[in-house]
Amino acid sequence: MYKFKVESRNAFGYSSSFSNEVSIRAAKKPTAPLNLANDATITASGIIGLTWSAPSSNGGSAVIDYQISFKTGTDGFSVLVSGIAATSYTASSLTPGATYTFKVKARNAVGFGADSSTVSIMADKLPT
Repeated sequence: MYKFKVESRNAFGYSSSFSNEVSIRAAKKPTAPLNLANDATITASGIIGLTWSAPSSNGGSAVIDYQISFKTGTDGFSVLVSGIAATSYTASSLTPGATYTFKVKARNAVGFGADSSTVSIMADKLPT
C-alpha cells in the first residue's frame, strides 16, 4: 500500500499545507479463471467449444484479455491463441477424435495471472 500527499509550488514558494492523504494499493496479477469447460453445443468433429468464468480477483486492475494453451498426449502446452476478450472460444481445425487438454489465463495491466484448471476434451461430437 502506498500513501501520497501533494504539495503545490508557484513562483512565490511552496504551499502552506498538503492535500489529504490518499492510499493506493498496487495492482497484482489476476487469479486463475474459473470453471473452464467444454461447450457441448459447439463441440463437433475437429471443433471444440470452450467456456470459462472471469477470475475471482482481477488483482486491482481490469482483465484485458485471456490466453488459451493446449496440449495433446504427453506433449507440453503450447499457446493456441492470445488476446481473447470474451470468456468463450471455439478451437477449430483440430484432429477429429483426438483428445486435447486446455488451460486459460487472464491478463491485466500487470501481466498474466495463474493458469486455470485444465479440461480434456475429444474433438468429436458428443453422444446425444
